[in-house]
Amino acid sequence: MCRSLSGGAVALLSLAVAVGSGQVGWPCVPPPPVRFEERVETRFKPEYRTEYREVARTVLRKVPEVIEKEVREEVAVPSFREEVRQRTVMVPVTTERVERRAVTRTEWREEQRQRVVRVPAVQEVERQVRVAVPELRREQRSQTVLVPEVRQEQRQEAVTTFRRVTELKTYPVVTSAKVSVPVCDPCTGQVGAVCQTVPQVGSVTVPSFRCVPETHVRNYTVNVPSVRPETRAVTVEVPSVRQELRTVREAVPTYRTETQTYRVRVPVPRQEVQEVRVPVTELRPRTETYTVRVPETRVETRVRRVPVTVYRTVAETVKEAVPVTTCVKVPYQVRVCVPVPACP
Repeated sequence: MCRSLSGGAVALLSLAVAVGSGQVGWPCVPPPPVRFEERVETRFKPEYRTEYREVARTVLRKVPEVIEKEVREEVAVPSFREEVRQRTVMVPVTTERVERRAVTRTEWREEQRQRVVRVPAVQEVERQVRVAVPELRREQRSQTVLVPEVRQEQRQEAVTTFRRVTELKTYPVVTSAKVSVPVCDPCTGQVGAVCQTVPQVGSVTVPSFRCVPETHVRNYTVNVPSVRPETRAVTVEVPSVRQELRTVREAVPTYRTETQTYRVRVPVPRQEVQEVRVPVTELRPRTETYTVRVPETRVETRVRRVPVTVYRTVAETVKEAVPVTTCVKVPYQVRVCVPVPACP
């Protein structure tokens, strides 16, 4: 089957239809026999291509330059001048003065005195006391004790184990499939078919493992501790107390009176008048001259050179790569069906 028809075939078909419908006033002539022949035609399609070309441009740049400028400024210069001044100061002056003072003097004299004191003494006294004497006596007694023992006992317990089970699970999977899609040629207007990859949803079966719990009964032996009562004969020491009368000698503290003779020093005050020389300090005014440095400030104009940065405009030619898009006709070949007269 031919995929497309040329312009001549379309014209012949339209002419035949017009003739058959009677729209043309020509005599009814049967159309000549036509056969279609498949040929390869070369056509052109537009394609845009972008390439970079070097273009020379003039760019203005700011170039920094450092120059020196003279700057005049007024500064305050500190200075000192000497000035003579006078002041009155108070000068301490010390003089001696004789004064009479009453002074108390203490003299000591010895005296003999007596005093009565109580002297501690110790006196031994005999007396009878009743004391408790401890003693031990042995007795035979019966005692019930608990003897530990161990017996074995059979028990059961429920044990849970896990068994591995395989399961099949289905998951959705997105795959790609090739589908024929109609496409219209913008140059010729013909409709063709091309293959296009589209997503397609499918399913995949994957085996998975799951642990299933299982419960079963297990027998085991345990040691059970217990005690049994047992009677034993033991000898014990029983403490007891007996009363006993004893004679003891005790030291009893007492006091006895005693007269003591002792010597003491007794203070005897005595008043007397003395002449003493006392230093007396007084302040006297005195005028003195001194020199001081008085700070002052004078304004002075100074000139100094300061570096200043200025910018100079410089024209510079640079080459830049500029993208240029052009439309190029690209040839391609298609198979078409061309009507050919079937006459010899």
